[in-house]
Amino acid sequence: MIRLRRIVLLAAFLTACSGGSDKKSCDPVAKTGCDSGLVCEYVQGGEPGCFAPVVISGAVSNLVTTADSTLVNLNDARVVALDTNQAPLSRVAVTSGTDSTGAALGNYSLSVPAQRDSSGKPLQTFFTVRADKQGYETFPSGLRSALPIDLSLAKLDTNSNTWVISTAEASTLNVKLLKLDPTTAASATAFIHGTVARPPSGAGALVVAEPAPGGAGPQTGVTGVADANGSYAIYNLTPGTQYVVTAYTKGANYAPVTTAALADGDNLVDLALAGGAGAAVSGTLIYNNGAASPVAVTLVVESTYVPNLDRGESPPGLTVSAGGTYDFAGIPDGRYIALAAFGLDGDVRNISGTGNTAAPQIAVQGGVVGTFSGGTFTPGTPPNFKIVPAVDLLKIDGVAVSGTPAVISTPTPVFDWQKSSVDSSAATYRVQVFDTYGNQIWTYDMTATTTDSLQFNSDGTATAALEHGMTYQLRILAIKEAIGTFTTTFTQLSQTEDVAGVFTYP
Repeated sequence: MIRLRRIVLLAAFLTACSGGSDKKSCDPVAKTGCDSGLVCEYVQGGEPGCFAPVVISGAVSNLVTTADSTLVNLNDARVVALDTNQAPLSRVAVTSGTDSTGAALGNYSLSVPAQRDSSGKPLQTFFTVRADKQGYETFPSGLRSALPIDLSLAKLDTNSNTWVISTAEASTLNVKLLKLDPTTAASATAFIHGTVARPPSGAGALVVAEPAPGGAGPQTGVTGVADANGSYAIYNLTPGTQYVVTAYTKGANYAPVTTAALADGDNLVDLALAGGAGAAVSGTLIYNNGAASPVAVTLVVESTYVPNLDRGESPPGLTVSAGGTYDFAGIPDGRYIALAAFGLDGDVRNISGTGNTAAPQIAVQGGVVGTFSGGTFTPGTPPNFKIVPAVDLLKIDGVAVSGTPAVISTPTPVFDWQKSSVDSSAATYRVQVFDTYGNQIWTYDMTATTTDSLQFNSDGTATAALEHGMTYQLRILAIKEAIGTFTTTFTQLSQTEDVAGVFTYP
């Protein structure tokens, strides 16, 4: 009898250590029904089962630039895993650890859910990581994008009985944070933290703090992410300032909280659900000049929008794939900018200044869709916007463009591009370079030819040199008028795709 019992226990142990299911009935939403050390996960083509967990791990350090040449690992940074719709996949981990000299290690480890095959191996699912810390820019933000990581890269560690993704499988799990500008950092020493009530979807939320009275316009909102447990923090706020704090996620509204004047350091703000499940928003994409590809359309909170970069932060669930129309459901009350064509698909939003070319502004108030202008909400149909073929960017510093930022080897890279169908009549190309904060550091106008090439700062007018460790964006505008026939007014035919023009100088 004793021998038989040992055999049964050994079989159970081997099943767990293989990463396979123990076949117990379990609930992957409530996360119940599994023995200690196992997690309940969905199974492709089968019932949920109990498996060895998937754990991702890495470290957070400073982004080394010419102005800050020492690599320093950073403790007390908050790291969370996000899915492709920006919804948190995990709880927040706070980086920690010290070496033998007492220096910070900046290590983090996160358990993330993963659909499995019948053997327990994680299936292909993509995620990214976000990191926040007082005194540093959030990652990702501005031009610095988080590259997706595939959960199927996980390898079974039989010693710990976990599926592991470390920096050996995905180097981008090592996150580098960029220090705030010293002037900004000196006046942004307050932060808030708290808990966001769990929405019906359980998806987590984007939490935004805007200077009171709220809705103060582009580039005024500061953000944090409420994880799967509702915990959030927003850093780099101004002491003595009142903020309106609210959360955004698909299918739920939250009651905004107006803070007292913030104390220096920590401040507590909890957020509760309000009534309503959000509004339906639909609009039309107008394809011009041969553009035809489906595009991703996303709603970004207006106060997080950076006009120069044409980017902002999107709440969980507010990105859809669109063809002739874009259709959203469950949009919470708030003010948004609709953005499109962030993929490398050959098309861009038409921003020529003619009809339907402004970044569409959409507002939802009390579940009603409309627009917000001059402090007044007006119900109505959201504006349409146009999609046109992009200027064809070929190479940056000899590197063929792709969805991954080009890595250049010189502070004076050469840019190569050619005309596409929409800009065949262009007389001028305006070449612009922006830094990661959205500041334009160089612009140059040149007469258009069929295939063009230009070296950065070839005329010596750049306001700043390229800095090691920084990310930049190249944007090339195709302009109908000839040089000398326009000042601030011109007809823009098209431009390069934003994702194609991103490059880094390591």
